[in-house]
Amino acid sequence: MKNIFLSLLFTASLLSANNYNKGVDAYKAGDYKMAVELWKPYAKDGNVKAQYSIATIFYEGKGVEKNHHKAMYWYKQAAEQEHAKAYAQIGLMYCKGEGVLQSFKKAAPYIQLAFDNGCKYAPGIWKKYELWKYE
Repeated sequence: MKNIFLSLLFTASLLSANNYNKGVDAYKAGDYKMAVELWKPYAKDGNVKAQYSIATIFYEGKGVEKNHHKAMYWYKQAAEQEHAKAYAQIGLMYCKGEGVLQSFKKAAPYIQLAFDNGCKYAPGIWKKYELWKYE
């Protein structure tokens, strides 16, 4: 009985990984809308890669209508898991007022977190928007 359960669990995880990979394939093929649909269950379950990727698709409007509110939502989901680029993107969106009211004061801590977590482009954002003034 234990072997049957483990076999079913293994099969389910392979099918799940297959669906995620189908999203990757759809993205690579330029079918961004399909990628979002395939990744959404994973993003809702906390998959940080799916969350960040969906956010970026909405931010850039790739295959879907550009929607900074949805992008911000998914970037924040990824940021809750300390995703460095998500922190940077949230900070940048606050700097530009994209999907949120422009606020350098709110941007500064996100860019600091991005830097602290190894985001290579965080220092450039910090410098460009002179965020040291808003710490």
